[in-house]
Amino acid sequence: MSSPLISVIICTRNRSQALARTLESLRQLEVPAPWRAEFLVVDNGSTDATARIVAAAAGLDPRLKYVAEPRRGQSIARNTGLAFSTGDIVLFTDDDVFPDRRWLRTMAEPLFRGEFDAVVGQIQLGAELAREWLTPFHKHWLAAPEPCPGMPLELVGANMGFHRRVLNLVPGFDPELGPGALGFGDDTLFSWQLEKAGARIGLLREALVVHCPDASRLLRRAWLEAGANRGRTQAYLLHHWFHGTLRAPRLQQLCLTAKLKLRRVLQPPPPLDAEGGIPWEISYVSCIAKCQQYQRERSRAPKYARHGLRPQGDAAAPGNCLAGASVAGGVAPPPPSPHNGLGETALP
Repeated sequence: MSSPLISVIICTRNRSQALARTLESLRQLEVPAPWRAEFLVVDNGSTDATARIVAAAAGLDPRLKYVAEPRRGQSIARNTGLAFSTGDIVLFTDDDVFPDRRWLRTMAEPLFRGEFDAVVGQIQLGAELAREWLTPFHKHWLAAPEPCPGMPLELVGANMGFHRRVLNLVPGFDPELGPGALGFGDDTLFSWQLEKAGARIGLLREALVVHCPDASRLLRRAWLEAGANRGRTQAYLLHHWFHGTLRAPRLQQLCLTAKLKLRRVLQPPPPLDAEGGIPWEISYVSCIAKCQQYQRERSRAPKYARHGLRPQGDAAAPGNCLAGASVAGGVAPPPPSPHNGLGETALP
């Protein structure tokens, strides 16, 4: 019997310094015998030193492979990582995350035993980003959510994994969602689709990673951008997956814009480059963007059947996600298989 293989996939774009620290932490992971591990870094069109950083790390760890995916979009990169990976267990983390030494074992064991089909671990925000004003709302948006009892579990890209068999039901991540596209929702939609497919998602609190995003994520301008991206994502999901409607979106947009301007006069916010995210302001910006995006999306036919597991008319041809991708490290691209195919946190 061959040794079980675990694939760890990291998608990255222009964050070579953070990536270098993450790769060093991966090299320290415990991989219990007879398990084997492969680490795939999918470079999503970086123009910095990413390729050089990965090459240097691969010189220290032959398990590390570099995959170039020039087409921008985290979901595209994730699908390419799925296509090039070969493990029965697939784990995802980010390029600014540091997993506990036992993380790989803790995530993979329940999947190998068949207790769950997919798992999500605990994400802790780095101590250097601790601020008194950070609420559960803010931490949730920084991909460090605090699980709420009674709420459905959703996967979070910084610390998630699944058995490859689930890709026979939900073939991958939607390339119109996530960073590089609408901004959010790629892991959220994937979670919802798994749930509809009957997959069992488990929460593993002991599978800890520390998330250390750049401090610029704490600036007011970053919170407003995130709010707009989430609103656009909500509109996309409302139309294409829920088959819902938004009443009088243009009128709503005008009313919300007027209210936001008035409230900014009555409660002047800090400068854009000051730290802090004001929930009421973020909410207005998000709702306005949702109205704007919905007006664009409603002119399109829904991409999915209501609560569908794959795009309508999609035959789950996994080879499509390999166009333009290349791999380094002496590994040839795998042939298309039924496992591979198409496509941050929970949406408010």
